[in-house]
Amino acid sequence: MAFIRKIRTGFLHKIRFSISVRLSLVYSLVFVVVVALIYLAVVPKLENNLTSQKESELGNYASLFSESFLSAQNQGASLIYLDHLVQQFSVTADARILFMDGSGNLLADSQNGQSFDSNDYSISKRAINHRGPLTDVVTQSNNQKYVMAAVPVASSNRIVGVIVVSQSLAGVQSAVSLVQRLLGIAAGLALVLALISTYLVSHFLARRVRRIEAGAVQIAKGDFATRVPVKSQDELGQLARTFNDMGDKLGAAFQQIDVEKRRAKLLLDDLSEGVIGIDTSGNIIVANPAAESLLGKTIEPPVALQGCVPEEIFDLWDSMSVNSPQREDTFLLGSGQALAVHSSYLSDQAELASLLVLRDVSQEVKLEQSRRDFIANASHELKTPIFSLGGFLEILQDEEVDENTKREFVATMREQVDRLANLARDLLDLSRMDSGAMSVQAGNVELNEVISSVAREFSARQVSGDARVDLDGLPAGLTACCDRDRTVQLVRILIDNALKYSPANTRVRVSGRNGNGASVSFTVADEGPGIPHDEIGRIFERFYRGHGAGRIRGTGLGLSIAHEIVRLMNGSISVESAGRGSSFTVTLPANGKAAPRRVAH
Repeated sequence: MAFIRKIRTGFLHKIRFSISVRLSLVYSLVFVVVVALIYLAVVPKLENNLTSQKESELGNYASLFSESFLSAQNQGASLIYLDHLVQQFSVTADARILFMDGSGNLLADSQNGQSFDSNDYSISKRAINHRGPLTDVVTQSNNQKYVMAAVPVASSNRIVGVIVVSQSLAGVQSAVSLVQRLLGIAAGLALVLALISTYLVSHFLARRVRRIEAGAVQIAKGDFATRVPVKSQDELGQLARTFNDMGDKLGAAFQQIDVEKRRAKLLLDDLSEGVIGIDTSGNIIVANPAAESLLGKTIEPPVALQGCVPEEIFDLWDSMSVNSPQREDTFLLGSGQALAVHSSYLSDQAELASLLVLRDVSQEVKLEQSRRDFIANASHELKTPIFSLGGFLEILQDEEVDENTKREFVATMREQVDRLANLARDLLDLSRMDSGAMSVQAGNVELNEVISSVAREFSARQVSGDARVDLDGLPAGLTACCDRDRTVQLVRILIDNALKYSPANTRVRVSGRNGNGASVSFTVADEGPGIPHDEIGRIFERFYRGHGAGRIRGTGLGLSIAHEIVRLMNGSISVESAGRGSSFTVTLPANGKAAPRRVAH
């Protein structure tokens, strides 16, 4: 008996704590509740809907039949004829038809052989009093429920009778009972299947959890500081105990894994910044490839920091302290390279004590220098004509000068005003390009007409001995897809630049070429002193003027603007100079090959 009791206790213990049993019981409870809610929502509503449908149907029949009875009454029909009508209508409506006079006396009944109790058909009197059709569910003296519809029959506002259509609700109750039985059978079968499937699935999941437990035991090699509480004896409780066992060994390796993780992040090859990790002794323990590239040498840790970085960078690192844990500065190296260095003190208790982060800022330094040069050149270009105008105005105001001298002064002052206006226009164009306010509207442009028009502008201002513009090399039908106004500005800049640097009695040749159908190009070539090879790369920089510019007037902005205009029109511009003379070639999309509109950005 004791052995049997022990087996029963163990079985009940397993049943009580099994996840499979718990899930099955919970699912069963939920299923029963859901089925009960469905039953309460569906069955009463179904019965009400069927009853309402039956009332509506009988009401329609009663209204339809009342017209025939009214006609019969008006014609003085006999009781035999009325019996015939109710029999006929009873077959049509599959219901009992009764016709009574205005006092409620029965005149005709489709079921003449059955007993008639006026109390069972009180709806007739209510319909007479209501003077309109009525429908109702009535429980008769035999405890049977009937649906009844009563419609008064009136002639000249006088009620001469009432027709009652009656039908038993036994069919409706039978249909509802059938639905109840089917719902109960389906729910029972679904519950059994659900219990079986739930138990099997939950049992399978429990087996998977036990496999996880076994795997966790195999990979346990450290200690967790946080303990998982064991609050049950089921499979999840066993899994919690297993993870607690794993925690004894995983914790010891946690700190080392974290250090290795941070070291791995520092050594990621895709970092563009150079990162150098230094220990408490000043030795490099980690360095990524970017650091080696920026310093131009191979670093093989552990190695002293002082011998691997420039002296200035080492001094920056050496100046750190607990009170000043972060230092940063920018250094210009002998090769022209600029490095921004950020030094961070981490801790003197860990192997990785400090970090050096190197970033190449050569381009930023170059841009800053260009900005300063821009301001200096702009100031100079503004200062010269302003001082000149001030001097002439002072002379004209304080001294008496003859008319010829005054005309010369006015002409010179006009030149200076034009110089200021040109500078302001160029600066405005550059500002609009930088801010994205300049746009181009592409269309088919005849380059021959544009270049000829611009050439005529310069020819009108030329005097004897000046360089001449030669358009003989320009083929006919040179059409590009570009902005006409911007193209005029572009051609004007190139021809003006060529004429400035051309000696007297020479030619500025403009030629063109149709490409392979995708592009067209034109070239402006002069016979000037040419451009040194080391200056060609800077020729399109703002305010840049080569050493050969000498005393030739200009702001150094024209070619920069020309370069931006060509870029906006999806084209390209190149320059060639071999010894004497220079040539600028502009390539633009051919007819219909460019986007309709671009905005500077």
